[in-house]
Amino acid sequence: MKEIGSFIINARGDERSVFEPRFTPETPQDNIIAFPDKKEVVIDWRRNFDKITEMSKLIEDAEICQDEGTYNMKLDYPKLPWGIAFNFSDAHIGALGSDHERTKEILDYVTTTPNSCLVDTGDTFDNGLFGSLHYEQALPPYMQQFTLEDIIREFGDKYAACVIGNHPEWIFQSAGVKPEFTFAKEMKGIVFPGMGMLNLKVGEQEYKWALAHTYWGKSKINIFNVCIRLREKEYPDAEIITIGHEHIWGYIKEMVAGTERMYIRPGTSKTKDRWARIHGIAKKGQAMGVAALFRSDRHYFDAMPIEEGVEFMHEQAKLAGY
Repeated sequence: MKEIGSFIINARGDERSVFEPRFTPETPQDNIIAFPDKKEVVIDWRRNFDKITEMSKLIEDAEICQDEGTYNMKLDYPKLPWGIAFNFSDAHIGALGSDHERTKEILDYVTTTPNSCLVDTGDTFDNGLFGSLHYEQALPPYMQQFTLEDIIREFGDKYAACVIGNHPEWIFQSAGVKPEFTFAKEMKGIVFPGMGMLNLKVGEQEYKWALAHTYWGKSKINIFNVCIRLREKEYPDAEIITIGHEHIWGYIKEMVAGTERMYIRPGTSKTKDRWARIHGIAKKGQAMGVAALFRSDRHYFDAMPIEEGVEFMHEQAKLAGY
């Protein structure tokens, strides 16, 4: 080391040398650990994808709804070669504007008509959780659900299938509770999420019936356009296509690629509809009431107003000896 001077250290005059200080390099900033115990974050996208797939499978296994299902119509009168399915849609149970007498009438037809079942295309209860519908509830939503559960319990295996409509779906949007759990408590039939394919077996015959609460292609000029779009885009093999939601009533047949197709708009029980009037949709809903008829001994189907269908079935039962 290089001596650069000295200084006196006591009264006797003793001196001590002073040397040039050693060079100490600065510590690089990268080597200074400011937060030595900070948690290390490890993201592995492959692991994340694997976990999401695992959770999706867990949720899927717990789903109540399905995309396709088969229903064997109970033939109370086996010698009667007919079955009848009552198209039940947009009952809006619990709404002040809904005709509950009409709903009850149709349900009573199901219980008193042989070889029959109920096919529901949605908005079974009103569940008015949107906009001014809050103020149009004769029953609170939870009581509407209890009422529906009791209907499902009573009808048992005559309740062939149900589609979840947009009104019950508001439960999921507002609270994360899926409305199909209301049906699952008592439902023996099939529950479809918005749309689905019902394979309806009537005796020796099987009919492919596409059901949906709503779909794109709506038209006031051609009320069956939406049914045609559903057949073309989703269910090309369907013979019968029923779509609810718009509270429109009607049925029609056409021949497509050598196969007869039938389109049904089942109507509603919500015949007094302030929302529809205010928004220029319609003066009132068209009352529910379409019955689909099926032969059990050969492949044939048709539709008619419900009252005519009930009368037809009772007349045929008499002819069959019942």
